[in-house]
Amino acid sequence: MNTLARLASFVLLLPLVSFAQSESIEPKVIVVPYPGMNDAGVVVEPAQTTVTPPVEQPPPPPVEPPPPPPEQRTIEINPPPPPQPDPNLVPSNDVMGTPVEQPGAFIDGHPREGAFLSGPGSMTFVLHHTLMTGLGVLATQMIPRAVDAYCMGQMGCVQDPTKFTGEGARIAYLAGSLIGAGVGFGASAWWQFNHWISHRTANFGIVNSFVGGAFLGALTDLIAMAAPAVDRAYAVTWTILLGSLAGAWLTTVIGGGDIPLNKGTLMVSGAAWAMIYTALIIGMIAATGAGGGNIRVGLDAMMITPAIGAAAMAFATLKFNPSTTQIMRANLFGIGVGAAVFLLSGLVLGLNWSTTVVPYVLGAVGAIGAKTVVSIFWVEAAENPNANQPGAPAPAPQNWAVPATASESKKVSPWW
Repeated sequence: MNTLARLASFVLLLPLVSFAQSESIEPKVIVVPYPGMNDAGVVVEPAQTTVTPPVEQPPPPPVEPPPPPPEQRTIEINPPPPPQPDPNLVPSNDVMGTPVEQPGAFIDGHPREGAFLSGPGSMTFVLHHTLMTGLGVLATQMIPRAVDAYCMGQMGCVQDPTKFTGEGARIAYLAGSLIGAGVGFGASAWWQFNHWISHRTANFGIVNSFVGGAFLGALTDLIAMAAPAVDRAYAVTWTILLGSLAGAWLTTVIGGGDIPLNKGTLMVSGAAWAMIYTALIIGMIAATGAGGGNIRVGLDAMMITPAIGAAAMAFATLKFNPSTTQIMRANLFGIGVGAAVFLLSGLVLGLNWSTTVVPYVLGAVGAIGAKTVVSIFWVEAAENPNANQPGAPAPAPQNWAVPATASESKKVSPWW
């Protein structure tokens, strides 16, 4: 009885216990069968999963730097010149005619330019000849009258200043200078308008006019030494004018309107060295007492020799063609060495120039030796720098006169 009562009470309390457990906070466990396990006796096949293989991506292309901006080039387009109308054909509505721009005129292969439409040296050329001729004629009228009026070099003469300052003399001065300047201007203007004149030609013409005037004037002075003083003055002044004109015009006509700088420099250097050597020779003569104390003859000799030296160098340019740098280098070394030896020997011997010829001889020899050594050896070393190096043959001298395609028989010296 008791057992049945207990069983009945257990059955009645079972729902209450279940309800009390439902309110518990414990989590519920749900069992999920794995693929391939029996689920209530049914075999569940695992789900088929499709795996896509990874696709190989091509490597990214290398990043190239941006191209440089295109080079900007400026193209200058010169349009063709417009056709020139025929100057002989004048439009019907242009009665007087319109001036037409023509290309610049040429002279001796150069465009005309300068103050007189010739060359850049035309102004100097015209002014030189105008002043030289005008002052030269004025000297021919003034110097002889001064010699006559003030008894220069005359014995037993009575001075008469009116011969030099009178009205007749002043008219001669005015007329002579104006006529001479007019002739010089006209001749030089005509020449330069028909021939190209460069700065070099004009400048060397000035130098050579002094050389030519000194030559003829001194030579006349030596020849007319026994003539009366007035006649001698007339002869010397006129020959100085003629010599100046000859030196200037020979430079222009023979040397050309565009004389090379090296040739002009060589001629002027020859004139200067001729005067220097003449002075040394006169010093030797004076030191030995053989000159007789005639200073005038010595000065005439120093005025004559520059023209001879310049003429000799002018003929030398027909065969030799040294550069201007070589000429100036030789001049500087010759003057420096010659002057140093001259002064040093004078100091050692007591500066008594009138009793010994040693300073003059040593100065001349030193100058000549320095010029020769510098001219020959220096230029050879400069033009052939590899001449003394073994295994490096010196380059053949370039021939500027004959093209490189010419045969060997036509080769000429580079000095030509």
